[in-house]
Amino acid sequence: MSSHKTARVARVLSGALRVWGVSASVEGDPERPDGLVLRTQSGITMQIAPAAASHGWLVFREARLLGTHGGLPGLLRTLRDEL
Repeated sequence: MSSHKTARVARVLSGALRVWGVSASVEGDPERPDGLVLRTQSGITMQIAPAAASHGWLVFREARLLGTHGGLPGLLRTLRDEL
C-alpha cells in the first residue's frame, strides 16, 4: 500500500472524527507499515492496517480484530460504532 493512500485515509479519518465530535488523533503505526493508530482522549486505542490482499483495511482494538473492510464506508462504520 502506498504511503500516499495511507495519508489520504488518515485525513478522511481525522475529518470523520471531527464530524462525530470525537477528540482523537490519527498517526502512523510504528508496528505496522502503512498502518494507522487512532487514540482518543478517553484512552481508546485502535489500529487500522492494510489488508494482506493490498486493498481494504483491518481494524483492531486491543489486539482484537474488529473487522475487515474492502473500502472506507465499512471502515468508518466500524470505527463510529466502536467509538
